[in-house]
Amino acid sequence: MTEKNEDSVLRDNTQLNNQKTALEVMMYGNLNSKAVLNVAECSAFTGLSVSYIYKLTHTGKIPHSKPNGKLVFFDRRKIEEWLLSNPVETEADRSHFVAQKVNSLKLRT
Repeated sequence: MTEKNEDSVLRDNTQLNNQKTALEVMMYGNLNSKAVLNVAECSAFTGLSVSYIYKLTHTGKIPHSKPNGKLVFFDRRKIEEWLLSNPVETEADRSHFVAQKVNSLKLRT
């Protein structure tokens, strides 16, 4: 492939990606204002694939509802809580905790 053709292909791919992103924003841009999400919206909101969302619902690892026994819905607030449910401390947090413990032990003696 010539350099001109490669540039043209790259430009076309960039335009397609921009169009895809714009479409996703239009489709899922209001997710923060919705209280209830369907599977596709939950996937867009979390960044997880639809198939993985279904796997999480099947194993009971993600909070969800099935009001009619078939369709799956998610409470956006519960999904936010679930996403943040296992925080990992930073090194600075651990150092601060250790320093506090050392200071409290020094005060006791």
